Amino acid sequence: MLDKNILDEICKILKSEGRDDLVAILVDDNDLDYVPPKYRKQEFYSDDEGSATDESYDVEEDEEGFLSLKSV
Repeated sequence: MLDKNILDEICKILKSEGRDDLVAILVDDNDLDYVPPKYRKQEFYSDDEGSATDESYDVEEDEEGFLSLKSV
């Protein structure tokens, strides 16, 4: 996942701070065979589609001032 040069630089900094435990975790978890996907499907959402704009609701206030959705 991380480039070898970047990983070495991070490990060097962590070692200088005395964090050998983090170096071990980072080296163990680094997957050198990982290849990111070439195509990522993007989903576009809009606030003006579907029921988001068509929905209506009623509220009622109880004697203590709390609001609740009215039963249908």
